[in-house]
Amino acid sequence: MNKNQKIWTKEEDLFLTKQYGQLTFQRIGEHLNRSKESVNKRIIRLNLRSEENCLRKKWTTEQDTFLKENIDIMNNREIGNHLDKSPSSVATRIKILKLARKETLRRWTGQEDEYLLKYYGSKSLEHISRRLQRSIPALESRLSRLGVYGVRAYTGNITVYELASCLQIDVHTIYKWIQKKELPHKITRAKTRKFVGVKVSAFWKWAEQNKKLLNFSRIPRNTLLPEPDWVRKQRKYDYYNRPKYEKKQWTEEEDARLWYMFYEEGCTQQEIGQLIGRSRYGVQRRLNRLRKKKLTT
Repeated sequence: MNKNQKIWTKEEDLFLTKQYGQLTFQRIGEHLNRSKESVNKRIIRLNLRSEENCLRKKWTTEQDTFLKENIDIMNNREIGNHLDKSPSSVATRIKILKLARKETLRRWTGQEDEYLLKYYGSKSLEHISRRLQRSIPALESRLSRLGVYGVRAYTGNITVYELASCLQIDVHTIYKWIQKKELPHKITRAKTRKFVGVKVSAFWKWAEQNKKLLNFSRIPRNTLLPEPDWVRKQRKYDYYNRPKYEKKQWTEEEDARLWYMFYEEGCTQQEIGQLIGRSRYGVQRRLNRLRKKKLTT
């Protein structure tokens, strides 16, 4: 296992075993500070989907209640994303419970999307909910569809793992910035776990003074909201001044990300190439070299 990979602890496995079937993969991941894909793979490795506990996948009373409360404001896919169910499973459950939508769901307009993206991060979801006459679960689902990362961090604070994913860099780089580059942060304790959080507005202020440390062309638009106006110009500058593929050396950080995304998150070579600015064939060649290196060490 690569030294940069986060090893699952006994406490995490115990929490996962207890909450599997009660909480969605997304909620479990948020509690453990892990991705949804990582949680899913750990469930498979722990054999939690065996015949003995397959009953855990049944619909719970809480899930039925959520379905009844949101059937008129969320579509089947949005409800499924929230409950970690497929759209077809949601549709089947609606029939079993003999539920029916009162009217056709109101479609999102361009003006609503614009307002949501503009004020997400600077205003609470409760405020936006009242303004758009949409429920908070509907806002969260819409943000996910718009490709905005870290929906749960609508207060303007995100964890270092979320920040690393947004910036498409290794999380250890964030920790180095905290230790050596004075990146503003705050430590939050939740029961027995400790989280290192970063306020979005404080990060952008710090980033403006440390532009050389970042490649803004790799940061998708509206990933960290609210996004300052200067970021757009810097993103264009970094894009047109990016290094050519043939002159770009692989770093230890990129090797760690490549190995983790391919073997832990299950990303394809094409997806990895798009995320780290490499061709698919370049990713394939590097994976082969890393495999040979690990076999000889």
